[in-house]
Amino acid sequence: MKRVFITTLSLMVLLASACAWAQEPLRLENSRISLSFDRKSGALTAIGNKLTAEIYGICGDEWEVEAVEFQAKSADLKLASLSCQGEVVTARYASDRIIVEVTYTLHGENHFVEKQLALTGSGVHGLKKVTVSRPTFSCPGLQMVPYRYPKFGHAPGREPECTFFGRTAKGGLFTGLEYSFDSSALKGDNVILELAPGLKMRAGEKLLCEPAYFGVYQHGPFDKETKDLPLQSESDAMVAMTSAILGPPRFGLVPIMNGWMSQTERGESTEQSIAQDMKALDVMAQCGIDWYSDAHPWGGEISRMNVLGADDKYQPGPMVQKFLEHARKLNVKVMLFATLNNTHPWAAGKPFRQDRPDWLIDAGASRPANAPAWRQSGKGNCIGVRDFREWLDRIYLEAIAGGPYQGWEMDGDFFGGMGAVGQLVPADCQSGKHDHLPGNSDYASQKALTQIMAGIRQDSPKTYIEAFRPSQDLGIWALKYVDSCFTLDEYGVQSGNLAAGDKIRTWSRIRVHHNFFPHYIDQPQLFPGQGNWPSKNLDFILLSALSSSPNQTYYIPTKTGLPDADKAEIRKWLDWGRKNIEYLKVRKDLPDWPAAGKVDGAAHIVGDHGLICLFNSSATQLTGEFALTEACIGLKATGKLQISQEYPASDRKIVSTPGQTVRWEVPPATVIVIRIQPKENI
Repeated sequence: MKRVFITTLSLMVLLASACAWAQEPLRLENSRISLSFDRKSGALTAIGNKLTAEIYGICGDEWEVEAVEFQAKSADLKLASLSCQGEVVTARYASDRIIVEVTYTLHGENHFVEKQLALTGSGVHGLKKVTVSRPTFSCPGLQMVPYRYPKFGHAPGREPECTFFGRTAKGGLFTGLEYSFDSSALKGDNVILELAPGLKMRAGEKLLCEPAYFGVYQHGPFDKETKDLPLQSESDAMVAMTSAILGPPRFGLVPIMNGWMSQTERGESTEQSIAQDMKALDVMAQCGIDWYSDAHPWGGEISRMNVLGADDKYQPGPMVQKFLEHARKLNVKVMLFATLNNTHPWAAGKPFRQDRPDWLIDAGASRPANAPAWRQSGKGNCIGVRDFREWLDRIYLEAIAGGPYQGWEMDGDFFGGMGAVGQLVPADCQSGKHDHLPGNSDYASQKALTQIMAGIRQDSPKTYIEAFRPSQDLGIWALKYVDSCFTLDEYGVQSGNLAAGDKIRTWSRIRVHHNFFPHYIDQPQLFPGQGNWPSKNLDFILLSALSSSPNQTYYIPTKTGLPDADKAEIRKWLDWGRKNIEYLKVRKDLPDWPAAGKVDGAAHIVGDHGLICLFNSSATQLTGEFALTEACIGLKATGKLQISQEYPASDRKIVSTPGQTVRWEVPPATVIVIRIQPKENI
């Protein structure tokens, strides 16, 4: 009897323990963030902000899939399995129509988690809408603030991406989708994270949807509420996340001469134009610029590209090979100017593959009455056709594998437009023959371009990838697998290099702090709208660009010329940039932005040593200041520090300690470079 009682008691203990385990949340955490999941539903139920010791309760972390043929909701499908392996929690749901696998991934000690849906349909389905999550957050004093960005370039009816910040007195959380044209919204307290793929799913094929992110942050000393803009701590948290997702810089200093704006040939190549372009390479090499962005797509061999067939390869012809060989002798790396929907969007280009009219945008369907002229004339392919995308991808990879190109760049407006500047033309292909549903084909187009760039990076990892249109208009989530993004915000004539330098630094701050670019993906422009070549204050504009990003694009008057002394000045600062590239790969902006009567600048600190650049474009001497702290300049130091002025050459040196504020006089119309290093290292 005693043995039976003990056995029964043991069984009861085991059952109670199992029951308690079933009710206890599944957890995923590191030193910054913790996440709790319901074991019955697999949903995220709470986020812990370990930076502020706050808990944000979550109700409604549910997904929904709407197809032409059916609807599926997490609340209606049975949870088939729930597992936690390392940094990943996986929930699997299944029905006779669709299998949905949901993963939550916490990468190391990062302050955010990514939630991604993988969809596998049983048949051919038209995927209309995917809701990744619809959370409502709860915490004392929590205020939800939606923030849409970028603020320019989007067409009517195509809203830019949105991040939702949940602010508390101590810090907060942030969430959104990693997609440029999401349909996310805040309805009351409910955040709805969703997108409209408009894709045709193939039976048995797994589709990875764009992830949602959930992150946490803590308020900092420079937070200041400004209407319609994020707090500094929110911006810092977002940039830290985008940097982690996009990865660190893969190259050193990359100064690029933009051939389109440097007086080189834009149309079909000829013997004469090739000879002139080779002279342009000589000029840029004398300036110390060692990357060349071609001015004409496909080396200027547009007529050859117009008739490229199903099994043909892109191989540079004799004239282009002569140009590439000259570049090799000068140690200049050339970017392949590739196009997406037309062999040359601004000249005598045609759609690719004349034998495949079914690849044209709007193929087999009536074009919208208000469609632009190029749509009416049928001059563009639809990248939302998988067969076309795979054919074009092969052309790219074979061209790069041949060896003459060290970089790949994409330009051509938005998925088939004719090069309009400043207005994003939506992709709304009406064809029912393609791999998207008729109508809005933004998602299919953007996903195709991302897949192309991912394939190039995987197949040829040493290839530098530069994005022009359409990526430059779409925001940060269109820049996955990109090394730099050419922008047009500095375009236009400036009244001298002081004003141009101020504009470079201002727009670079906008892209970092308002649009969440890692600074090393930015690509400031120098000397646009040259008119009369600006020789004065070259150091100011060059250091403005070098301090902003390791990538720069240069407009050089290769035919009308520039003085030899200016070539030497440009080369001097580019050599300085190469010498200090490990510092320039990091950047911490000082609190004040470029403005009249103020000194602004940026710190480039690695641990306990590095550089600070201070800029004063005014006509009077001003004093700049910075604190020797991690919050202000990114400094991590414990002992005495020597601070010395490196440029312009000066004997001024001071010794200070972490936590102190340093004040430095900056003469009018001047940039100064200060070096910080531990005193014991000197």
